[in-house]
Amino acid sequence: MWVSLVGAILCCIVMFVINWWAALLTYVIVLGLYIYVTYKKPDVNWGSSTQALTYLNALQHAVRLTGVEDHVKNFRPQCLVMSGAPNSRPALLHLVHAFTKNVGLMICGHIHMGPRRQAMKELSTDLARYQRWLIKNKMKAFYAPVHAEDLRDGAQYLMQAAGLGRMRPNILVLGFKKDWPSADMNDVETYINLLHDAFDIQYGVVVIRLREGLDISHLQGQEELLSSQEKSPVSKDIIVNVDYSKKTETVTSKSVSEKAPFHKEEEDDPKTPTQPLLKKDPKGQSAPLNLADQKLLDASSQFQKKQGKNYIDVWWLFDDGGLTLLIPYLLTTKKKWKDCKIRVFIGGKINRIDHDRRAMATLLSKFRIDFSDIMVLGDINTKPKKENIAAFEEMTEPFRLHEDDKEQDVADRMKEEEPWRITDNELELYKTKSHRQIRLNELLKEHSGTANLIVMSLPVARKSAVSSALYMAWIEALSKDLPPILLVRGNHQSVLTFYS
Repeated sequence: MWVSLVGAILCCIVMFVINWWAALLTYVIVLGLYIYVTYKKPDVNWGSSTQALTYLNALQHAVRLTGVEDHVKNFRPQCLVMSGAPNSRPALLHLVHAFTKNVGLMICGHIHMGPRRQAMKELSTDLARYQRWLIKNKMKAFYAPVHAEDLRDGAQYLMQAAGLGRMRPNILVLGFKKDWPSADMNDVETYINLLHDAFDIQYGVVVIRLREGLDISHLQGQEELLSSQEKSPVSKDIIVNVDYSKKTETVTSKSVSEKAPFHKEEEDDPKTPTQPLLKKDPKGQSAPLNLADQKLLDASSQFQKKQGKNYIDVWWLFDDGGLTLLIPYLLTTKKKWKDCKIRVFIGGKINRIDHDRRAMATLLSKFRIDFSDIMVLGDINTKPKKENIAAFEEMTEPFRLHEDDKEQDVADRMKEEEPWRITDNELELYKTKSHRQIRLNELLKEHSGTANLIVMSLPVARKSAVSSALYMAWIEALSKDLPPILLVRGNHQSVLTFYS
């Protein structure tokens, strides 16, 4: 580079030596063209040798990485986030981005289903639009759309083919299916199979649940918002009109010109275009949304704010390689989470609480993880309260098979047609595990009810042994009515190194 600069300077000197007035005229013409182009600012991509060099460097480093063997010291959380349209679940993306930024890979998977020809058109347009949305929101992530016949096939395509070389996902992240009791149970079956498929492909799994929910797509004018950002550099307001007067919820969006009146808070906030506005009456005053939707909107932006001095509670109940400890540690290294302290909860016996606490403190010090407290729970296997057991039984009742009350052939046919149903034998066989999830929820409310975030080991059900309805009931009973919770299960690959 410096040799080229010296050569260019020498050429300029030689030009003046040969013919000074011709050299001066050349400089005037070049300077005039530069000023003209700078003033006009034509919308033209001139290309750049720097971009070409960046591509070559990235390609060379990606190829070089393929020769690096797996080792615990170079483990990075590389997440495949089942986000759908990225702007429909901002809380999910912001939380994952918090522990992958500048550390690991983040890919937003979006599965398009339906007619192939229409889906192909959507893939090509969405790829550019949503990648721009990620860049605009300062997320270091990639958008990966795919077309498939159903959700499970699309997720399998992404898990097997997403990434490049060593930069491939090793963790599947998805939101909790909050509406599972009222949803089509075939969809619930597909959701559970996604978890089993991830474990089969040696992925870790993270399930994120917010009390208010994650999906705000019914409150956003997504298409109008994105198209307005593309057509004009001036952001346009999107008014979302949510009608709750009818049985079915309808959402309409319309674009308002730049001259329309708006609040000063919206003008000052650079991220206003990504946030839906409230319904307005003819006088221009904002009418509040439904209370649940207003809470959902507030929750969707909670991870964009600086987290105060509070706790990240880690409930480490199973040794899955250390992923349950790694994620909260990475969060505390970020600016927005640095004031949060880590508290670790483990199970133990009442007569060995002090011993277990010292052993855990020694282990965490070897992992070089700072913690504020370690709590050993000796009553983790205590029977839960009767009212909570009754609530669990009431929740699972609509999904039970009740084969003892039916003829054998009828019960067998129902089980074959509806494999998600809970049999009486299954419910009795896993009664202890069901009570354990209920008891853990009681302890979570008691000890972690005010935490900023809970990171907990995800209970795992044996494939084809536990029905989908019972497994979803376990997760529901475990995580309901709590602060934001991450249910984490590694693939038993070690992700933490000892310091000796």
